[in-house]
Amino acid sequence: MSASGRKCTDSRLRRLLAPYELGLLEEGEREAFRNHLLQCDFCHAELYAMEPIMDLLRAKREAASAFRKRAFLLRMRVALFDERGRAIRWVASILIAASTGLVAFFWLRAPEKPPDVPHIAPPKQASPSAPRSSLSAEEIARLRSAGTKEAIERAGSAYEKGDFVRAIEILMPIVRLEPENAEAHFWLGASWLQLNRPQEAIAPLRRAVQLSVGVEQERSRYYLALAYARAGYREEALRELETLIAGDSIYRAEAEQARRQLLRSGTVK
Repeated sequence: MSASGRKCTDSRLRRLLAPYELGLLEEGEREAFRNHLLQCDFCHAELYAMEPIMDLLRAKREAASAFRKRAFLLRMRVALFDERGRAIRWVASILIAASTGLVAFFWLRAPEKPPDVPHIAPPKQASPSAPRSSLSAEEIARLRSAGTKEAIERAGSAYEKGDFVRAIEILMPIVRLEPENAEAHFWLGASWLQLNRPQEAIAPLRRAVQLSVGVEQERSRYYLALAYARAGYREEALRELETLIAGDSIYRAEAEQARRQLLRSGTVK
């Protein structure tokens, strides 16, 4: 069923769709809208439909913000340079006056023959070396991804226990923070499919197919075919199943069975 055939379950929360996508909501409103997404087919479909446009708006907003920041820093540097120039001139005038007074003072009080003062060279100091991290680049990357991996493991555990709603709650922030994470997209789509929400499952599963390779891609393609079939997109489902069959996938037997069932009854259980 297309988004145009549905209606939002809460028009007040529907107005938060664009601010949510742009990251402009307060924590309370953001949490309320996330809960609304789990109930409203219309807003969930609209969210995925708006993603390319919102990505462009975010990019333009970030570029404008960066430009304003650079302009502000430039103005601050110019102002600082002017202030520093005035301070330097003021200090220089004080030093010149003080040095002139000291020269006159010591010239008047100087003995006929000044004592010889041996020249002592200042000790040489070794320049301190720049601090270096004791971690390799691979170790740093593993540390950064540790939180995401742990969250995906918790989502997988919830999925195995049949708590698909909890799995979705964990996975939705991850696909926002890491839009290139194929595993998170797959489990999100699979969870929607288990809740009998195939329309919502299509977008994350299609993204998982684009991002993954090998067996993971075949698994994502098979689940995408099921989502297409259960959402009523017969031609799209047949296309994905025939791709698996032609490619001699490990899901070939399941794909052939699903294809026969789709041709016979128009859907796949």
